[in-house]
Amino acid sequence: MRAKTRQTYGQIVTGGYYLEDCKVRGFTLIELLVVVSVIGLLVGLILPAVQRSREAMRRARCVANLKQLGVAMNAYCSVHNVFPPSHMGIAPIVDNYSEIAFMLPQLDQQPLFSAINFAFNVVETPESPTLENHTCRNTRLAVLLCPSDGEKRHLNSYHFNRGRWGMIRVGYFDGPFSFLVLPSVATVTDGLSRTAFVSERIAGSFTAPGAPLRDIKQPFESYQPVYSDAIFIPLCLEAQPASWAVNAGRYWMLSGFYNTHYNHNGPPNDPRPSCGPGWTNLAYGLHPPRSFHPGGVNLLLGDGHVEWASNSINSQVWTALGTYNAGDF
Repeated sequence: MRAKTRQTYGQIVTGGYYLEDCKVRGFTLIELLVVVSVIGLLVGLILPAVQRSREAMRRARCVANLKQLGVAMNAYCSVHNVFPPSHMGIAPIVDNYSEIAFMLPQLDQQPLFSAINFAFNVVETPESPTLENHTCRNTRLAVLLCPSDGEKRHLNSYHFNRGRWGMIRVGYFDGPFSFLVLPSVATVTDGLSRTAFVSERIAGSFTAPGAPLRDIKQPFESYQPVYSDAIFIPLCLEAQPASWAVNAGRYWMLSGFYNTHYNHNGPPNDPRPSCGPGWTNLAYGLHPPRSFHPGGVNLLLGDGHVEWASNSINSQVWTALGTYNAGDF
């Protein structure tokens, strides 16, 4: 006997069993576009926050590195009654080792310090390093590297304040780590808490022809004798570059503006290119601190505390922070 079958209200009744109609369910194109738009909006909101968080962590690590350098410098001073020097001697016979090289024991690097042959102090230069200290010179130290700078070939992110050329007579520069000066608590008459000792410098590009904000412009005019940065810098910036020094921060062991020094001739992250003479990295020019931290640089003061120096810092304040005995504070 054939079962009775009838269709009613979207159902099929067969032999007493109910079978639901098969209905296809899914997103419409409009709904899909809305979902994609919402996801894109969330990603756009979250990614910058994540990046800011990561940069905040990198900057905090950078501050910690500078504080460790401050502790080491003051520990060195407590032992030797002076802060670590560089370029000591009677010109032109001067040593080329940096402040960092002398304070290695205070950075818990006594074996590395003992391995350096300081007898090569008058012949080893950044331009022609010796084979004798090759291993020491190329040792990577985490405390000297800002994590915001991803350049893998540089070895030093932190530069000492040498100062501006031609501003004072003694030592040639007006910074606390001037040429042929033993920096001490007594010589920093402006006060340790108001004198910049160390700041940041992003690495060079390590490639030719160079990147203007990473590398150091070297024009032909830089070979002509000058008597102050005030005379030299305008000439340097206006001239066409003969070359670019692309190895900024290459060594922590050796001195000079290309490796371990900076000055207060320009504000933090000065939009103008760094500019200096091509025949030596010991001399003068525009060598401001630079970093990849948004809006400024970290600055280590003489008493060991770290402050934030914004790109828009007052020029008179910035100049005063750069001097050690000008009586401008």
